[in-house]
Amino acid sequence: MERMYTLATIAHKLSASNRGRFVSEDTVMSWVRSGTLKAERVPNNKRGYGRYPYLVEEAHLVKVLQEKGYDITLIVPNAE
Repeated sequence: MERMYTLATIAHKLSASNRGRFVSEDTVMSWVRSGTLKAERVPNNKRGYGRYPYLVEEAHLVKVLQEKGYDITLIVPNAE
């Protein structure tokens, strides 16, 4: 099964690891809204997913972050 990341986790890890480059949940959600980042909505009966209840597959996340110029090894340690 593919590992999944919440938008809150993505924002937190990017902000903590990219040399002071702050990334908010709103920024990550804007990537979802623009179609850059594909995410699936978490069912309404589940809680604890941050402000935006969406999940992103690891492989797709790695691809998008590489295109955006982020150091993905700090986000996904086993990546290239």
